[in-house]
Order: sequence, then C-alpha cells, then structure tokens
Amino acid sequence: MITPSRFLLLGAAAAAVVAPAASAANVQSANQAKCTAKTAGAAVGDSALWMAVENYGQKGTLQRALGGPMAKVDTKTGRQFSEGITTMRSVLGTKPCAVVIALGTNGPVKPQQWREMMAVVKRAPRVVVVNTYTKDHRTRRDGQQQFWMEQVNRDIARLSRSNKNVRVVDWYRVASRRSSVLEPDGVHPSARGSKQYVALIVKALRQK
Repeated sequence: MITPSRFLLLGAAAAAVVAPAASAANVQSANQAKCTAKTAGAAVGDSALWMAVENYGQKGTLQRALGGPMAKVDTKTGRQFSEGITTMRSVLGTKPCAVVIALGTNGPVKPQQWREMMAVVKRAPRVVVVNTYTKDHRTRRDGQQQFWMEQVNRDIARLSRSNKNVRVVDWYRVASRRSSVLEPDGVHPSARGSKQYVALIVKALRQK
C-alpha cells in the first residue's frame, strides 16, 4: 500500500450531496442517462480520488456506476486543474452518461478554468463535482497569504446553481467533522473514508 506521506500534496475528497437549484443559465437535461458500455462515463481526479480508487481499491465500484470496465477513471497525484481539463477532454466519450470531477485540491482554480471544464463536459447529462478539504490550504501569491480552499468550494457550489446537470458532493462537510475519514496527513481519505467517498459519488450519480 502506498501511503499519502510520500506525496507533498494538498488534497481532499467526497460526501453529502447538495441538490442544485434549477437555472435558465443551462438548459441541459438533468435526467440521468443509463450508464452502459456504450454510454460509459468518466472520472478525473487528483490524489484524493487516487487514494480512494487506487490505493484503497474502490475503482471497480466507481466504474460500475459509470457503466462498467469501459468507464474511464483517471487519477494522478499532484494533478493541477489545468491538467485535469486536458485529461477530461481526452478520456470523455462522445455520449457519456455522466462524469465525475474531483479536482481543485492542489491550488486555486480560476473562473475561466471552471468555464472551460463545463464546456468540455456539457454533453454529459449528469456532472458530479466533489468539493475539497485539507487542513493546510494556504498559498502565497504576490506576498499575500490566501485561502484557496474556501474559494474553490464556493465556486463549486455556484456550479450547481448555474448548471442543471451538476450535482455537488460536499466532502468538506464530512471531512471537517470526522477525522476518522482522513489519513493522518489531514488531506487524503482513509480506508473508511475512501468507501464513503466513493459511495457518495455513486449516490450523486444516481440522484434524480
């Protein structure tokens, strides 16, 4: 087993589902398409999703929810959001039933990057976005100490209000209240947390 201490990362993962409000800003259907081999979805994430699906063996569970072995689950430690956009573009099929985005745990995300990602996944009738938690989420920019975790999570919450096909998984709420769902680094989901992380992504994928 690979431990998270080997990586100098900031990270997070997944839990309580927040239902989005309807908005005319996005007229895509919010109805979930049936995930099959022909309509398999995709998941792209950083070290938090990697810990759950690769290190703690939850990949099969997530793939089944996304249509089976043909579903793409692409995770990488230290992944920045810009790379996640490129990866999603490369792994997403022509008629995906759903996508999962578990990014934004390694640094700030610009508004333009969120818009670009939403354009990439717009053909998916269901988009599940996992928000972030980490005990150390500070970075320095122009000599100022900024707290990017809160901003990332605020931007993710806004996505559900402006995109009818978006469902948010509120990992911050769970991880900030239950230390048992995290590894000692306070960043990556533990074995128990990984099962919960993936179970709640699956719940969001199936949510009406």
